Amino acid sequence: MWWFTSQATNSVHNSTQILRVKSLINLQMYAPALNSLRQRDWKALIELFDREDCDEIEADINKNLHLRTPEPCWEDDPFDFLREFL
Repeated sequence: MWWFTSQATNSVHNSTQILRVKSLINLQMYAPALNSLRQRDWKALIELFDREDCDEIEADINKNLHLRTPEPCWEDDPFDFLREFL
């Protein structure tokens, strides 16, 4: 209701429609509260990322990501969507 009262003067019909749309969009869904990590969680994360082969893993990931880069489509016309308007 606070949204309706903070708006400039509108007709009742328009205000009702706006409120209805707003209430459908805002379903009062909240993210779960963030909890601090426990000591055992910190230990597990440190053990997971404190490896001697991190540089090799990073290089392997980068190599694989570069292989998956899509090639440009030279035969596609970037302005093809405008044909129906011209």
